[in-house]
Amino acid sequence: MAQKVKLNPRKIPKTQEDVDRASKDGEMRGLEFALNLVLYVLKDKHDAPDDDILQLRDEFMYVVDSVAHKYLSYQDIVRTLSGEYDLAVHLINREDRH
Repeated sequence: MAQKVKLNPRKIPKTQEDVDRASKDGEMRGLEFALNLVLYVLKDKHDAPDDDILQLRDEFMYVVDSVAHKYLSYQDIVRTLSGEYDLAVHLINREDRH
């Protein structure tokens, strides 16, 4: 006689739509976190004028929208920063990514 598989009656099956929504929500939270860090540093540590802070926020949101609509890619941004401005950000080693 085969054993019955125990199922958690409270667990709700996730659809691909649920997974996609959670992924998009996570991306937006990450972008919001990053923007808030940048704005904080500019305002608190560099005493940037409010007009500059608001302009940066608006331009940041424009780029986020451009990436979301696939007019611009993250790779384009990294390539431009490193190629034209000699800037790069590496918070983790590439080998550490899974």
